[in-house]
Amino acid sequence: MKTIHISIPDMQSTHCQARVQNALNNVEGIQVNELQAGQATVALNDAQQQSSVTAAIEKAGYTVAGITPEDEQQEGTLLKFKTNINCGGCVASVKPALDGNSGIAEWQVDTTSKDKILTIKTGGATPEDVINTVKNAGFKIEPVQ
Repeated sequence: MKTIHISIPDMQSTHCQARVQNALNNVEGIQVNELQAGQATVALNDAQQQSSVTAAIEKAGYTVAGITPEDEQQEGTLLKFKTNINCGGCVASVKPALDGNSGIAEWQVDTTSKDKILTIKTGGATPEDVINTVKNAGFKIEPVQ
């Protein structure tokens, strides 16, 4: 089996995660290993199933921002920030800015937590780069101490 990591930035709440889980349950021959705010890890029997997984997620109403095979996943530095990004609409508003920052490899926001934690896996971005990116998108942000 081949494992892939799927970035789904607009899948944040438990309701959204349940919708994606139900959609993926209808794809034969795959196994959902992990599902959390903003991402899923799925095991495939066949690499061609990747398009079926993407189609199922998109049919459920969510955006697939990227897919990384497990063997290609790079370990970047993890940065965490408190934000006021608190719903799917906010996530959609900040998505172009975060996706457009080439120094950010992956990102997700836990909109269910009290502090609305934004987790960034860097691909070269500094904490200041992330803060400026989010502030320029119109949101408050501060590093988690």
